[in-house]
Amino acid sequence: MILQGQSQANLNVFVGCKWVLLLAGLWLYVENYSLQPELLLLVILAQTVFTLAYLQVQNKWGWLATAALDLTCTLYLLSRTGGLSSTLLVYSFAGILPWKRLMGWKQYYAIVLVYAALLPLLLRWLPGPTGELEASRYWGYGFLVFIFCVLIGLYQHSRLAVYHTYRQLAMIYRARTYAASSSSIERIPYTEELLRKALDGRDVLLILPVWLESGKVQSWKHTYYANYLQQNPPSFPKQYANLPSPTGERVPYYIKTLTDRRGSHYGWLLVRANKHELTTIHKMYIQLMLIRLEADHFVQEELAHSAEAAVSLERETIAQNIHDGIAQELFFISIQLFQLKQALPQDAREQMLPHVLEVERKVKESHRDIRQFITELKDEKRKINLHHAIEKLLHRVTEHTKVRPVFVKNGWTPHEQLEVEEAIYHLVEEAANNVVKHAQASHLYVNIEVTSVQWEVTVKDDGRGMAIREELTQRHFGLEGMENRIKALNGTLVVQSEPGAGTTVTACIPRERGVGFV
Repeated sequence: MILQGQSQANLNVFVGCKWVLLLAGLWLYVENYSLQPELLLLVILAQTVFTLAYLQVQNKWGWLATAALDLTCTLYLLSRTGGLSSTLLVYSFAGILPWKRLMGWKQYYAIVLVYAALLPLLLRWLPGPTGELEASRYWGYGFLVFIFCVLIGLYQHSRLAVYHTYRQLAMIYRARTYAASSSSIERIPYTEELLRKALDGRDVLLILPVWLESGKVQSWKHTYYANYLQQNPPSFPKQYANLPSPTGERVPYYIKTLTDRRGSHYGWLLVRANKHELTTIHKMYIQLMLIRLEADHFVQEELAHSAEAAVSLERETIAQNIHDGIAQELFFISIQLFQLKQALPQDAREQMLPHVLEVERKVKESHRDIRQFITELKDEKRKINLHHAIEKLLHRVTEHTKVRPVFVKNGWTPHEQLEVEEAIYHLVEEAANNVVKHAQASHLYVNIEVTSVQWEVTVKDDGRGMAIREELTQRHFGLEGMENRIKALNGTLVVQSEPGAGTTVTACIPRERGVGFV
């Protein structure tokens, strides 16, 4: 509209307040003094004209002229109604409010102080019932000026705070279009940067362990805090705590556990802040941004489940087609070879039998390979990566127990032999079931670390432990089966346990050269 971008609503409020102050001041004056009807009509008419002018003027100079004439008429009215003791003194200060639209805050404060200093002098020069009574009102007048300055100071501060909040909310609202069009790889750092701006430049980390298991490692700092929080989960959904940094120093953080719509936690938000440093507004910004993040996480989970179901269906279809096609044909060929072998004439049997047996062997090998391939296609562990499969396994095994699983992954490999993945999966499955059934533990720790050289799998609990020699002698808890499975892959298995000290199972499995590693 005009300067400072004030809205029409603010102007309407200003005009309404001026009318209220004018009528209230006139009513108080008439209650104690007599007022000429001509002066009353003149005041009402002038206020009406200025109201229309304020509402209609659309340029700087017209606004300046209107405000100056309004102030001049107000000074005359004060001089006729008691000067500094006038009941319209508050109304007169309302007359300098429009000047703010023409200048900045520093200039406006200067105008207010100049007006407050000159008003007593101007009233002495103007004709009217002033004089001795005004001298006794100086202290009250000074208090009125002080209150007026405090009020406009509070208005300035609240206006700046509201404007800052509005800008932050607008920034968060505009981010929805970017979040909708960007990839998941770009969305997390963008959300961190957006939160950093909304939280006045504080360091922000979004720790999402699901990214680590999919190979999308954000940074070494994210990986460090992801591993630390998985091993030392926060006690409360929202809390302040001092966390050890990678360099060993204790750093204050505000920690918020991220939960999805099912109530399962999928990560943490870390904001570097001292205790009670974040305001309610800051936490509101965080909540608004996390609503978008949680929605994105939900969509990604649904897409992943849909993709997993589609892959499973496709594998089942391919496996069934192979079974009904190639596998059946090989079976019929093997039957025909058997019939051919039985029907060989005696004189040609010695010469032809070795060739028939060789073909029969090849057919059986092909049939076995095809069936193995069908089995692998239908095997659930091949549909998802090993880390995800183990995480689902731990959730399933401990779901209705008092055991709390803690799963830590270090390193990631896009490809691994099926036998190795099966051995690791069954090792964790066997050890986890032992913990739930026999250990009387409250925590189950599973750590899987993969390098270019080997896999190292550690399953640890804080349960009652056992006498390891006795258990090995009695072949309890499937230890022998675990050891045989690992040794078949040239690996080693070590079981450490003492009564009352929990149990630790550690397996090391060498990897083939050239297998991918991240």
